[in-house]
Amino acid sequence: MALYTFGGTPADVLTTTTGDVVPDWPLLVRVAGTGELITALYQPDGVTPLGELRSNPVGSSAPGAIPTFKCEIPAIEYEYLDAAGAPVRWYQDGRELTTDALTAATDALTATATKLDTIAGGTVEGPVVFSQPITAPGLTDFGAARLFVVEGAVGDGIADDRLGIQAALDAAHTAGGGTVVIPAGRTYGVGTFLVVYDNTTIYAYGATLRAIGTGAGLLRNFLSSETFAGYSGHSHITVLGGTWDGNAADGASGTVTAVTDVLNFIHARDITIRDATVTNTSSAHALEFNAVDGGRAINCRFLGFKDTSPEQNRGTSEAIQLDMAKAGSSSIGDFDNTPAKNILVQGCYFGPSDRLGVFGRAVGSHAAAAGVYFDGIQVIGNRVEGAAAEGVHGYCWRRSVIADNVISGTGATGIRLTHPNPATAGFSITPHSLVITGNTIDAPATDAGITVFGYTTAQVSGVKIADNVVRSSGNTGIRCDYCTSPSITANTVDTASSTGIFVQAGSGAVLASNTVRAVGSNGINITSSAGATVTGNQVDTTTSNHGIFVGTLGDALITGNHVVAAASAGIRLSDNAVRCTVTGNKVRKGTGSTVNGVSAAPTATGAVITGNDLSGNGWTAAVALVVTGSGAVLDWAGGTTSPGHNRI
Repeated sequence: MALYTFGGTPADVLTTTTGDVVPDWPLLVRVAGTGELITALYQPDGVTPLGELRSNPVGSSAPGAIPTFKCEIPAIEYEYLDAAGAPVRWYQDGRELTTDALTAATDALTATATKLDTIAGGTVEGPVVFSQPITAPGLTDFGAARLFVVEGAVGDGIADDRLGIQAALDAAHTAGGGTVVIPAGRTYGVGTFLVVYDNTTIYAYGATLRAIGTGAGLLRNFLSSETFAGYSGHSHITVLGGTWDGNAADGASGTVTAVTDVLNFIHARDITIRDATVTNTSSAHALEFNAVDGGRAINCRFLGFKDTSPEQNRGTSEAIQLDMAKAGSSSIGDFDNTPAKNILVQGCYFGPSDRLGVFGRAVGSHAAAAGVYFDGIQVIGNRVEGAAAEGVHGYCWRRSVIADNVISGTGATGIRLTHPNPATAGFSITPHSLVITGNTIDAPATDAGITVFGYTTAQVSGVKIADNVVRSSGNTGIRCDYCTSPSITANTVDTASSTGIFVQAGSGAVLASNTVRAVGSNGINITSSAGATVTGNQVDTTTSNHGIFVGTLGDALITGNHVVAAASAGIRLSDNAVRCTVTGNKVRKGTGSTVNGVSAAPTATGAVITGNDLSGNGWTAAVALVVTGSGAVLDWAGGTTSPGHNRI
């Protein structure tokens, strides 16, 4: 039997999507196009069976490299499971196949007296069109390789080329899967949705597909007559490259006036959109993952949105919508509330097109059902340049990460995570394990740069907000309401019209090592959040109120903070801030108008205010420490005489 060689080159290294090498990791080998598992693998000698294919271990000379092996299939797909358990695949030809094809092509180009002869004699003058496939020794048989090239399409952007493209998609479906190639350099008019089926890759680099009707987008994975349960619909689909123009009408150009997605995937697993540009969406979404397990949008561009609806009520539409199979949310049944999960949006750009404005949201969801979560969502390393509402709107998300995005110029919040109010929804869900880290958010207009919002009876737990930069917020910098033990650390809030960091109505919050400067209200405000720790923060300049404000709560620890140029008190214990400890803090007037170092309301009972450095401000003891009544003590022994064990 003929064997083909794979692996063993410098490029054959197992890495994650972020480029990290993965050593000693098992790989499966499948037949390209069909996904059929290949079990007959051999060592490089072509004789010795290979029991299991793994990337090289850590101690080898090339950790993570895929060793050389052979099998009898000329074109394969590698597969491994990533950290989330989702399958990752990529294609490779056998080296002999590539070498034979190159040799055959070179021989054909260099052969002497190469020509086509007529039956009657003489040489055919080109161009020549062949109605049947031409084969040559060593060249790939396209049919056998399940490669389907779109034919018979005009490609002028006016004619409806849907039938030609659909014919190639149908041929791939009949063959059990394959690669459909849409030739580059043309604009293909599409009158209504194309349908792509299982195990199909669409290769569209350099091609433009444009909606030319009035009521439909471009691509989906279902017929309107089909229904599926769970994730059982047409799956394992990849779209590579292409410009997918939704062609929304704007009064001057464009034809589409319906509320329609451009790309729509429902009840499916393993859907990848890579290197594609989706532009000029009409009212709905550029890309919808509805009841999809393992959806990926990688290195794509989402440009231009127009609300063409008669009601003009689509202003918050998402470029990428994560949705559930719910009546009113899904194009087909079953309406079994299956949610999107294990979704990755990475390295994408969101902004206006050359003729239309921005989406309402870059990435988000807004549907809910009892007991249902959007689980395992990752929004990583994207650029959002303007959104009418939020950059990222996570609704009912759980075990999810929003990291290293750059978001600017949103109409409301940069990043907002929330869920339904149990009082109005009639059910209660409690999201948890939400990580927001390393994001840069500039100029959110009317709301916080980052918001996590729960409810009294449905609090959010396991929230981590760390290492973010929020600048020029039109409201609060970072806000966290109704959360259990949120961790808010090492963030920078630079200029906000209201409070820098605001935490309320939760418990056990930790605010540590944050930097807050030039804000319009309190630098840090923590209210009704029992057991909070506020430590090691830097607050520089508030134009009103206090550096650190502690509202109605109990047992807070305020320690090791440095407050400069607060408008009123450096640290304020307000009404019913009971049993709080304020120690080891430094308060300076700087160039501000700070009135008091530390002040405490009469109902701030059981407080201990000691060991703080309020010196260098020219205060008297009565001004440096304003403790009304007998609610607080100023030394560890329980004394109330100012300044106690504080430096003034």
